[in-house]
This record gives sequence, C-alpha cells and structure tokens, in this order.
Amino acid sequence: MLMTLTLSAALVLTGTPAQATKSVSFRGFTLQIPVSWKVKKDPIGGLDVITGACSKRATECPGFSLGGPRAIAYASEGGPYRAGQPYHPGSGVMECVPDRRYLEGVPPVRPSRAATVQVGAGHPARFTEWSLTCQTKTSKPAAVSYTQRVWYLRKEKVLVVDQWKTPGLGDILAKAVWR
Repeated sequence: MLMTLTLSAALVLTGTPAQATKSVSFRGFTLQIPVSWKVKKDPIGGLDVITGACSKRATECPGFSLGGPRAIAYASEGGPYRAGQPYHPGSGVMECVPDRRYLEGVPPVRPSRAATVQVGAGHPARFTEWSLTCQTKTSKPAAVSYTQRVWYLRKEKVLVVDQWKTPGLGDILAKAVWR
C-alpha cells in the first residue's frame, strides 16, 4: 500500500514513476538503492552492491563496494589507501576489471577528476576519478579501458570504490542519511 502511494505521488508530481528502492546500511549511514540491486557481504567486512548482470569475462560483477577500516588498510599495493592514487589492493599486476584477458595498465599520474563532495549532510569525502587502461600480457595497450571512482571518508573510515561508473551513484551517496 505504501509503495503504491509513493509511486502514485511520484507519477502525479513528476509525470514519471519513481524507482522502487531499498535501504542499505553500513558503518553508520544508510543509502537508498534500487530494489533490483543485490547486496552481499565481502570477506573483509564490507559490502558489495551488484547493479547488473555478471560477465564471464569481467573480474567482478558491475557495481560498487563499501569498505571499512580493513579495506582502507589494504587498498594500495597491500598497504593503506593513499588519497591521490587509484584503488589497487593487490601487490603487483592485477587483471583488468572489465576483461580478465588483459592486465591493469600503469595508472596515470593524476586523476581525471578530484573534488571534495558530500556523502550525506556534513560528511565530506575526497572523490577521485581515474581513467584506467588495460594492457596485454606482453605490456601492449589493449582497446579496453574503464573508469574507477573512489569516495574516501577519512574521519568515518569508509571507502567507496566504483569500477563501473555506476549511473546515479554520486546522487545516491549525496543523499546518504547518517545516524
């Protein structure tokens, strides 16, 4: 009944139906995500949010991850996350996210975008966006690239990593509700 009222009100006010959402809570904040997205716990205490169909070629399913202190502690070559560098938890060369036939290439020196953004009211995050290219096993450039976006909330000890440029994620994070 409540869902029907919400959808009806959205249709009357905007002329388009609202997307049904569900709540996901992590380390003191709650996000409203589409009901079609799946949430699962990761092995180090974070959450993986899967937003679409998984490909056998990709190293992970489309979506993003919410990580806490352990994810931050091992986010850069097996060491702690460093603002101003891409998320790269493994030491050495890693597989290319959208196509495991390739390897992750050398990251650029600077992010393509960097800013301070809000993840909910009063919770600033360091946002960086990286354009990452992939390479063959013989270090030749591959025609595959992807965008990695990272929101780092230092004080709250939260790291959000999106390797799929998830549509609407920035707005979802901006509307986070903290308790």
